[in-house]
Amino acid sequence: MWPTSARPIEGYSLRRRLFVRLFGVLAALTGGLFLFVDAYAQRAADAAFDRLLLASALAIADTVRVQDGRVLVDLPYSSLSILAQGGRDRLFYRITAPDGTPITGYDDLPVTGKAGGKADQGADQGAGQGAVPGFRNAIYRNEPVRIATLGRFVAQPGSAGWVTIAVAQTREERHALARDILANAFLPIAFAMLAGAGLIWIGVRQALAPLGSLERIIRERRAHDLSPIAMPPPQEVSQLVHAINQLMERLKANLDTMQTFLADAAHQIRTPLASLRLQAELAAEEEDPAALRRIAQRVHRNAVDASQLTSQLLNHAMVMHRSEALKPEPVDLGALLQQVIQRAEAVAGETPIRLEIDHALEPAVVPGDAISLREALTNLIDNAVKYAGAAGAIDVSLTRRPGDRGLRLDVADHGPGVPDAEKRGVLARFGRGSSASGVAGSGLGLAIVHSVTEAHGAALALLDRPGGGLIARIDFPPSSFGKEASDALAGPLSGSPLGGSPLSGSLGGGRTLPLAIALLVLVWPLFWSPWASAAQTIIYSAPGTEGDRLRIHAATDREAMEPLVLDFQRLHPDVTVEYVEMGTAELYAHAVNGDAQPMSGGGDGRPDLLISSAADLQVKLVNDGHTQPHTPAGEELVPAWANWRNEAFGFTFEPAVIAYDRNRLSEDEVPRTRDALIRLLREDPARYDRRIATYDVTSSGIGHLLAAHDAHLFSQFWQLVAMMGSVQVRLACCTADILDMVERGEVLIGYNVLGSYARARAAAGAPIGIVMPEDYTLVISRVAVIPKSASRPQMAGRFIDYLLSTRGQQAVAARFALQAIPSSVEREANPPTLRSASMAAPLQPIALSPALLVFLDPLKRERFLQQWRSAIQLP
Repeated sequence: MWPTSARPIEGYSLRRRLFVRLFGVLAALTGGLFLFVDAYAQRAADAAFDRLLLASALAIADTVRVQDGRVLVDLPYSSLSILAQGGRDRLFYRITAPDGTPITGYDDLPVTGKAGGKADQGADQGAGQGAVPGFRNAIYRNEPVRIATLGRFVAQPGSAGWVTIAVAQTREERHALARDILANAFLPIAFAMLAGAGLIWIGVRQALAPLGSLERIIRERRAHDLSPIAMPPPQEVSQLVHAINQLMERLKANLDTMQTFLADAAHQIRTPLASLRLQAELAAEEEDPAALRRIAQRVHRNAVDASQLTSQLLNHAMVMHRSEALKPEPVDLGALLQQVIQRAEAVAGETPIRLEIDHALEPAVVPGDAISLREALTNLIDNAVKYAGAAGAIDVSLTRRPGDRGLRLDVADHGPGVPDAEKRGVLARFGRGSSASGVAGSGLGLAIVHSVTEAHGAALALLDRPGGGLIARIDFPPSSFGKEASDALAGPLSGSPLGGSPLSGSLGGGRTLPLAIALLVLVWPLFWSPWASAAQTIIYSAPGTEGDRLRIHAATDREAMEPLVLDFQRLHPDVTVEYVEMGTAELYAHAVNGDAQPMSGGGDGRPDLLISSAADLQVKLVNDGHTQPHTPAGEELVPAWANWRNEAFGFTFEPAVIAYDRNRLSEDEVPRTRDALIRLLREDPARYDRRIATYDVTSSGIGHLLAAHDAHLFSQFWQLVAMMGSVQVRLACCTADILDMVERGEVLIGYNVLGSYARARAAAGAPIGIVMPEDYTLVISRVAVIPKSASRPQMAGRFIDYLLSTRGQQAVAARFALQAIPSSVEREANPPTLRSASMAAPLQPIALSPALLVFLDPLKRERFLQQWRSAIQLP
C-alpha cells in the first residue's frame, strides 16, 4: 500500500483513453443522429402547428367580404381558439386591405420581412399575394413567432385585389412538441449508444490485458531507483515508457544539481564557521584585555558574515522554489520600491537614496510574486549601498520603457562598477567581481536578482554609468493585467462613479406608445360608462411595523376585496397596502401606457398588481407582453382554465345567473333555460313588457363578454335578443343596477347577472331568487396579473399566492360577493355548492386564453353591436 503522502495521482488509464477515443467516434455518430432527429422534430412540429395556423387564417378568410365599398371581417371565435388549445402561446393577427391599409389586428405585425420584425434566413417565402399560403419565422415584440400569410381575393365594382391575412403564434408549444418528438425518437438511439459503449469497454479490457505486467513493474520500483525501465514495452505504449525514462533522467539531473548546491553551500559556510572556532579558541587562551577585545570584534564580524551568508543561501533557495511555482498576481512595483528603500535607509547611513517614479505610471502594476520581487529589489539596493560607499547618492527610477507599455527599473550608484568581462560571471552563484575585493559579501545577491527576473519574464542588464558607477536595469514586459489590475488596486480610492442602474433603461414605451393609444381608442367605448367614477385610493396601514408596501389597481368593489386585504395583512403585518379602485378601461390604459402617480408613502406610483373582472382585457395585457410571470405556491389549487402562462390568474368563480323577483314570480314560473325564457316572452309579452332587464352591451364590458359567449354557445341567441327587444327590455350598465330594479319590483327577471352579487343581496334580505340556467351557466373569474413595470413583483406574487391558497380561497368563499374556485374549500359559496343548487346546470367557465382576443377585435365588436342594436330595437 502507498502511504497517504506518497500515493500517486490517479489519471487516465490506457483502457480509458482507448475507450474515450472509440466512444468519441460513437458519440459523434450519435450526435449526428441527434441533430438529424432534432431537425426532423422541429420540422414535424412546424408542420403540425403550421396546419393550425393555416386553419386559423382560412377561418378568418372565409369571413372576409366587401360591403358598401368597404372590406369587412367578422373574426370567428374558432380562428383563435384553435390556436389557444396548447395553453402558453401568444397570438397575433393582422388583416390588410388590397391597397395596404390595415383593416384590423396588430398593425405592426410583420407581413413581410421588412416590417416590424426580421425574418429568419431560410424562411419560407410568401407574401400572401395569392391563394397559396406562406410561412415564415420572425421576431415580434422580442419573441420568436411563426407567421402564416394567406391571400383572399375580393372583387368590388371598379376594382379587385387581394386581402392579406397574417396570423402569428409564439413558438413555445412548438418547442414543447419538438422536445417530445425528439425524446421519443432519440430514446432508442440513446439505448443503442449505451449498449455499444458497454461492448466497447469489455473489448478494450480484453485487448489490453497484457499491459498489466508493465503496470506492476512500474508500481513495484523502489523510490530511489531512477534507472530506465529495462523491460521492452509493447509497441502501443513504447512512447509512454520512453517518456517515463526521460522523466527519470531529468529527475536524476535535478537531484544532482541539488546535491551540488548543498555542497557549495556547505563549502561556503565552512570557512566563516572555522574562523569563528579559531577566534573562540584564541579568546579562551588570551589574557590581555586589549587583545581579547580585538578577538571579540573579529568574532562578531565573522558571525555577521556567516549570518548574512546563511540568510542569502536560504533566500536563494526560497526564490528558486517560488520561481518554479509562480502564480502571478498584480503587484504595485512603486509601492514595493518605497517599502524596500525605507528599510534600506536605516542601514545606508549618510548615503542618500533618491527614488523617482513617473506619475503617469501610478499605480505601476506588474504580474508577479510580491515576496520574490521584494527580495530582488532588496538585494539590488543593498548592493548599491554596499559598493557605492560615500562616493555619492543612489538613484532609483521607475519609468515607462520606450517603445511599449513595459516598465523599466534603474538602480544607479557611483561605486567602482563591474568590468564588462565580469558582468556575466557576477550573475552566477558565488560570483564576485574584482572590484568587490575588500568588501564583505556572499556573491549571491545578483544571482537572486537574476533568478527572479528570469521567472518574471524580465531582462536584467548591468550597464556602466556615465561618470563612473554601475546601473542595474530591469525591463519588465508589458503587463497582461493592464488597466483592470490597476483599477482593482485603486478601486477604493478611485472615486469612479458606479455603472448604469438597471432601472435606468427604457421600459420600451416609446416604441409601443402609438399602438397602445390605438388599442385604447378601440376598446375604450367597450368599457366606458358615464357613471364611472374617478380612481379612489384607500390606504390599509401595516398592523405592525411598516417594512414594505403593495400597490393594487383593481376594478373590483372595495367592499369585496377589503376582507382579503386585511386577512393578507394578518399574515404579513409589516405590509402597507395601497388599494386604487378604478374602472376596467382605466386600469387597462394605465397598464399599457405605464402611467405612474405619486404614492402616498413614496415611490413612483406604478401598480404592483392589477385585478379586474374584464378577463379579456387582462388576457390582452398578457398577450401583448405587458405583464411578467409568477409561479404560484398554491398552483395545485388553480384549474387549468384559470391560469394562462403563469401570468394571468383567476381567483374567483362567479356564475352568470337569472335573478327574479320572488314576491311576484313563483319558482314554477321562472324560466330555467334560455329556450324557456324565449317561450315565456313569446307567450305572455304583455306581462313582461319592460319587466326584463339585462346588460347594455354597448357600454358594459362584462355584459359584452357574456353576450358574446352566449352568441357562441347558444344557437338561438339572436332570437332571444329579439324577443327581449320586443318586450322593451331595460338595459343597465352593471349587475348592481339590474339587482336594484329587481329588488324594487320594477322588473321580474334579470338576465345574465353575476351570481355573487345576487347571493349577497338575497343574504341581506332582498326578495331576490336565483336560477342557474340548466342548459349551461357561464362562469367568469376576477383575474390578477403582475404588470411588467411593477416595482415590487415579489410582494405582488405573495398576494397572488395568498389569493390562490386554501386560506385565501376560504376568505373569498366567506364573502357572498365573491366565490372561491377550488372544490376543496368547504364554504357556502363555492363550485360544489353552486352545482348542488342546480344539478342539471353544466358550468361553462370562460377560460383565460388568447381566444378572448376575438371579442376585442374592433370590427367584430362593431358588427356585433350593430346586430345587437337591430335585434334589441335600439335607435
